[in-house]
Amino acid sequence: MNMLKVDLEKCNKDGICAAICPMDLLQLDPQRGPEFRRGISFLCNGCGHCVASCPVGALDNPKSPLSRHTPIPSGFAPDPQLWEVILRSRRSIRRYAEEPVPRDKMLKLLDIAHYAPSGHNSQGISYLVVEGRENIDRLRAIVIEWMQNLFDTQPEVANRYHMPAIIRAHAKGEDRILRGAPAIVVAHASKSLLPATTSTILALEYAELYAPALGLGTCWAGYAQYCASEYPAFAEFLKIPSDRTITGILMVGRSLYRYYRLPPRNRLDATWFGEKPARAAK
Repeated sequence: MNMLKVDLEKCNKDGICAAICPMDLLQLDPQRGPEFRRGISFLCNGCGHCVASCPVGALDNPKSPLSRHTPIPSGFAPDPQLWEVILRSRRSIRRYAEEPVPRDKMLKLLDIAHYAPSGHNSQGISYLVVEGRENIDRLRAIVIEWMQNLFDTQPEVANRYHMPAIIRAHAKGEDRILRGAPAIVVAHASKSLLPATTSTILALEYAELYAPALGLGTCWAGYAQYCASEYPAFAEFLKIPSDRTITGILMVGRSLYRYYRLPPRNRLDATWFGEKPARAAK
């Protein structure tokens, strides 16, 4: 039985869908058109490559329905110069305006993030948004508590990550952990989801790149993430279920300042295998 739905009046039997399947699960039958190979349809992860690659829209996969695929506008082509500016202008924001992040903007940001690629199309990343100065200050205090415990028991580790200076700054009322951000996004996933860390990095990078289009800035909360991985009190405060793990934390808010220039980088270091290395361009 063919689990795929094929509109044979449209299907031109070009075999693109079968050739493009990452799992090599499809074959092309001369009469019935594309179909799953016998006995392996359960391996389909619903990536939708087959449906998206059909130029005439003849294929429907129950694990990735045609009705959920948004057509790409005819003639669309990314502008290289525009994308260079978008990618190179990304900045880690550490000074935020006090105003809250509008929830409609946060939902749009996370909606874009959840379209990021994931290992084996597993997806499975959930997002917890933390708002309110009281809640964010409590998380900051938990991180400081963890840092102090680490300094007391493993001072060499604490010193390596400059924790004593952060603790002193906290005592003076300075926030070097969550940077006064009005909101943070906590990504979490099932502990059994093997690609969760990589999938989270991809998703939150989507959010970082899209945020300026919404007038927002972002920054990875590295100290909070480190704490969350070592100190149960962080997840307990957020009521993260015990069968899930925090996989990434992102600060979000409107940047207090504007940037006017693209950042420089070290020289590009790229070579082609088998060829003599040449001096890289600036």
